[in-house]
Parts: sequence; structure tokens; C-alpha cells
Amino acid sequence: MKFAVVGAGAIGMLMACLLKDAGEEVLLMPKTEKQAKEIETVGILKDHKLYRIPAITEFQLISPDTYILLAVKYDALLELVPVISRECPDNPLIFLQNGMLHLELIEEMPHQQIALGSVEHGALKVGPTEIKHTGLGTVKFALARGAATTFKPLAGIQGFQSGWVENADQLLFRKVLLNCLINPLTALMEIKNGELLTNYHAYELLKNLYTELYLAFPEIEKLLPFEEVTALCASTSTNTSSMLADKLDKRKMELDTILLYTMRRSKLELPLLKTLYNLLKATEV
Repeated sequence: MKFAVVGAGAIGMLMACLLKDAGEEVLLMPKTEKQAKEIETVGILKDHKLYRIPAITEFQLISPDTYILLAVKYDALLELVPVISRECPDNPLIFLQNGMLHLELIEEMPHQQIALGSVEHGALKVGPTEIKHTGLGTVKFALARGAATTFKPLAGIQGFQSGWVENADQLLFRKVLLNCLINPLTALMEIKNGELLTNYHAYELLKNLYTELYLAFPEIEKLLPFEEVTALCASTSTNTSSMLADKLDKRKMELDTILLYTMRRSKLELPLLKTLYNLLKATEV
């Protein structure tokens, strides 16, 4: 199988390296020609292992039978969607974004084959071409449009931890709820994931936020039991959440596609989540 991974952030480079390890043919598509040349020159370093992965920036160079994995944030998608629709209208697409606002963009695209993915790995970008794999996990896929047979082989790639889920909304909303619980609290208090359990006041906020989400979305009890939330905080105790990483690096945080989306989806007011949203929006660069 052939893949073009769009985006050379932590997740994009991790996906490229994991697919390369699995023996697949991979291209990486950074945002700029400068980044592409640097990756071509020095390679990608993941946990002290060097990967040589071709890097390009021109979408017209991608063959129509290549799976395009979109590993960029929602704001970057706004610019990419028109380009991909024009240059690669026949390629199967896989969206790997946090949140769910990108589903609105998908509706406007001409592509017949589209899948959605949820990345459960942890990754940290420590340099322009270097990442750390901070948490082992899987990548789960679900169908958004087209034939499941186009994408189900992704769940069977040897050496690539992945799975197939029949319900796309459940797959993505579970990740949204998880991000609503961990990301804003860690970003606001500037603490590691594990401190949500060890800091009494942070833990109280975590419990209160889960209760608020449960009242609005009772399905959270099955989709994401509180015990799974605390277990993830424990297993990634030394990790920096993606939202905190964005805040510390003075990048725009994914507040709208995660928190605002959840507030809009709820039929009830979510006062705690709304307060967290506004506090983080007020501090955003």
C-alpha cells in the first residue's frame, strides 16, 4: 500500500515512521519546501532511530492510488481542503484530526472514499525532524463515505497497531470527550497528565467535569467510563497534553473543534466546560 502523510508535526512524523516500520511505501508532506529539504537531508529521528522518508510539497506528484493521511490541525485543513479537492480528487482520504468540526469540511469535498481515524499514540516533537514516541497505542479507523472495503485493509497491516470501528461518530466523540476532560485542565493549570490524579484540586475538577459531561451525554458511561480516564492519566502521567504543548509553544490551541463543538452538541448548558473554554481563549496568543 502507498501512503502520503500530510503534516510534519508529531503525529504526522510518527505515522510516517510507523508505516515505514510496517514495510509500507510512505511519503511525508511538510508545509514548506524548507521543511521537506531538511527531512530529505537529515531524515527523521524517532527515539534514536533514523528514518529516511521522501518528503515533497506538491500534491500533483501523488499517484491516485495513494492513501492520503491528513495529520494536520483543523485550522490547517481549511487551507488544504481546496488544494486536495483540486489536485487529488480521486485519492482515498483519511482524516486524523482531534475534535469533530472537520466533518463539516468533508461534506464539501468531491472524494468518494473518505475514512476517519483516531490516533491513540502519544508523540512529542522535540525538534524540526525529531520526535519521541511517548505512548504506545493504536490507530482506529471508521468509514465516513464510500466503501469500507477500501479502508479495512488498514486495520490488517502487519506491524501497524490498528483497528476498525463500525460507528464513526462514536469513535470520534469518545476522543472528543476524552480531550474535553484532559486537555483544558492540563493546559489551564499547566500540569502533566498524571497530576490530574495526584493534585487534589485538579482531581476534583476532573470529577466535576466528568459529571457535567455525563448529565449532557449519558452515553459517556459506556463510551468512556471514568475509570478509563483515570487509567489513561496514570499511564501517560509524565506526558504533556497536546493542548498544553500548543499553549507552551505559543501556538493556537484546538479549543473550537473540541470544546466549542461539545458545547454546541449538548442540549444542556455546560458551565464548567464553558468557563474553561473562555479562560483558555482569553490567554490564547
